[in-house]
Amino acid sequence: EAGVHRVQRVPATETSGRVHTSTATVAIMPEVDEVEVVINPEDIELSTARSSGAGGQNVNKVESAVDLIHKPTGIRIFCQQERSQRNNREIAMQLLRSKLYEIELNKNKINNYITN
Repeated sequence: EAGVHRVQRVPATETSGRVHTSTATVAIMPEVDEVEVVINPEDIELSTARSSGAGGQNVNKVESAVDLIHKPTGIRIFCQQERSQRNNREIAMQLLRSKLYEIELNKNKINNYITN
């Protein structure tokens, strides 16, 4: 599930009473235990890249971003949230497990619907 949320508020520091508007994109995905989805390491293509955005010299010299591609499904996950490559790899794997789990749930729902 995903969507954009808009927040309108009048901050306490705003003397003119103007409304401040901000938006946030939200994606809700199920968290999956590592045991529930088995991923063959040979099915994953892993590459690294330099992160973009703020971060000073670290961004320019360290390849901390992780790009995962799950070959059987073609799912691609690019993660640059953290400063370390290891943390980004763990986050990317968790996201991949969630997506594969969601695909399995949808397959099971379709199979149950067809058989009933």
